[in-house]
Amino acid sequence: MAIVNNISNSSAPLSNTENTALKRLLSSDKCKDYLKSLSLITGFHLSVYNEKGGLLLTVTENPICKFSETAQSSTANCPGSCEERILEPLKLDRPLICKCRSKVMSFSMPISYLRENAVVVGRNGFACYEDFLEFLKTAKNKDLQEIPITAPLNFVDENYVASISQYIHNVINYMLSNLQEKQKITEKLGRFTSLVDTNILEKLSRDPNSIYRYIIDTIEFILGPTSVAMLALDNRTSTYKAVSASGKHKNAILGLEFSSKSSVIKQIGQTRSPVFRIDLEAEKLIQPGSAGKTRILNLFPVYVGDKMEGLIGVLDNELPHEDIKIISAFREYIQVTIENRALHLSINRKMDEILASISDLSTSIAPMLNWGQLLQTILEKSAQLLKAEQGSLMLLNRETSELLVEARKSIDSVVQDNMKLRVGEGIAGRVFERGEPLLVKDLESDPRILQKNRPRYKTKSFISIPIRLENKVAGVLNLSDKIGGQAFDENDLKLIQSLTPNAEFAIERNSLYKKITELEKLSVTDPLTGIFNRRCFDSRLAEEVARYRRHKHVFSILMLDIDGFKQYNDTFGHITGDRVLKSIARAITSSLRALDIVARFGGDEFVVILPETAKPDAISIANRLRESVEACRVPIEEGSPQDRLTVSIGLASFPEDASAETELFEKTDHALYLAKKSGRNKLVYL
Repeated sequence: MAIVNNISNSSAPLSNTENTALKRLLSSDKCKDYLKSLSLITGFHLSVYNEKGGLLLTVTENPICKFSETAQSSTANCPGSCEERILEPLKLDRPLICKCRSKVMSFSMPISYLRENAVVVGRNGFACYEDFLEFLKTAKNKDLQEIPITAPLNFVDENYVASISQYIHNVINYMLSNLQEKQKITEKLGRFTSLVDTNILEKLSRDPNSIYRYIIDTIEFILGPTSVAMLALDNRTSTYKAVSASGKHKNAILGLEFSSKSSVIKQIGQTRSPVFRIDLEAEKLIQPGSAGKTRILNLFPVYVGDKMEGLIGVLDNELPHEDIKIISAFREYIQVTIENRALHLSINRKMDEILASISDLSTSIAPMLNWGQLLQTILEKSAQLLKAEQGSLMLLNRETSELLVEARKSIDSVVQDNMKLRVGEGIAGRVFERGEPLLVKDLESDPRILQKNRPRYKTKSFISIPIRLENKVAGVLNLSDKIGGQAFDENDLKLIQSLTPNAEFAIERNSLYKKITELEKLSVTDPLTGIFNRRCFDSRLAEEVARYRRHKHVFSILMLDIDGFKQYNDTFGHITGDRVLKSIARAITSSLRALDIVARFGGDEFVVILPETAKPDAISIANRLRESVEACRVPIEEGSPQDRLTVSIGLASFPEDASAETELFEKTDHALYLAKKSGRNKLVYL
């Protein structure tokens, strides 16, 4: 007989524990559902405890334990006897099978997530009928209430418990391992994102040497100390040569070159693998020992379209899987930027050549960042592919539940621009609702349509296919009026369907890129002046301190305060004050180097980080900046004479003036105080 029904969906995390990574994971609905499914599959009631024995989560409660607690089990000491063995698996570092004082079979196993240890406990029932009778006898002796019995009772022996515990141990550890790998990748992606600046990269892409240096510096920043080389294709010799390198063993890899006909390049081209490993010593490409014990070069091909234009080489015998993913993502980002520039140049020269075939579509739309241009190109290419004179690309506005024309190719632009359809209305609305393509050879005779052809269309044939984004129907692509007057056929439908996955992927990526770009800009930019905000400054200051601790690169910071700014605001109002802040920000930015970082700290205060700059050079830069601001003029009101602006500046250097970022900031702030105290338009350094 089974003892009472399951008491499920009970979740009891400790309210007084700190909000750790493991606790956040266990509180997520996905994790709870995952553990609940394990409980239902195995029949074991699962709970999770922290390394101090505190209960973090109970997915489903064991009915026997629940009965004992409800029946006042203090005399049986059930909770205490259970807790005694909860933490033993952490000491043994292996699952443990046990039988509690109430004869309930259970297991407990150690788990670890982001260096946080915990124990998963699974409780079931009795091992045999004799244990069940003994439990009843104990309950009777302790004057516990009668146990309700509602269904057949299943017994579980030690071997069964061991097999279930091993199964649960494997699947939970597999899940946690994947989550931890994802977390590591997220952290490195964060560092990667902090360096990514599309505008800078697009400018650098005009100069090959600058882009090579940018690639190497970025990978070094993401991975830490390592040896990296950039190999570029020399079209004259059809050879990939190392044109730039850095790291401890840069001299060993700087002389590398591969012929485009070599087996290495052929294998990379044939496999299209994101990374290719080569033993440099075995291939006799470097002298033995010239790169220390490291001899494996990881090659990441960089494509522009279908052509391999270069290779990123990372010297590492065992490059971690997550690092490979990060570098591959960065390589994709580089490809998109380079291809984007190449695409724009090609469009200006010869649009028809770019839109020649389906393979060209992938090359042409993949790097596009302009939303309208992307959608129009997809439509134009689709129309060219099917030789259609008219067409439209409609996407759903989720707020109004209407299909709107986002791109058009039409004789009557007014009609197309104003077209809106509700889901289910019209031909496109029905295609959207059903999620199936529609090929019509004659709309006047097709029983699915049976409507009169409109004057603006030359033919009675059209194709409408749904566009899916994130596995949901999000729009409709319509094509009509085939050049020559013929009707569209099944081959045309297959042809356009082979194109849509590429278009859908490009739209998804562009939409995601827009969201990421907007969020990144909002998170690091001061909306008034357009320069970095304090949050970004704090992050970059921490990076500079960390870089000093790794590479001993000194740096300095400046703190600036606009002289008499409060008087400006009080006398002329906030609009004039905002004009002053913008003028100062422009003057500061124009006086600094490309590597320097300027941010608005708050109010009328600005801060500047001068990387790799000792105090003597920092003083020169600060004076130049002060003079630049002094030369700046801003009108108090529109058309009025321009007023003179000055700033007071405090300067401190790291590590000369401080050994920690908080101390450095305090010293700089004190220097600014002294500058303000000594009069306007002053520089004070410690």
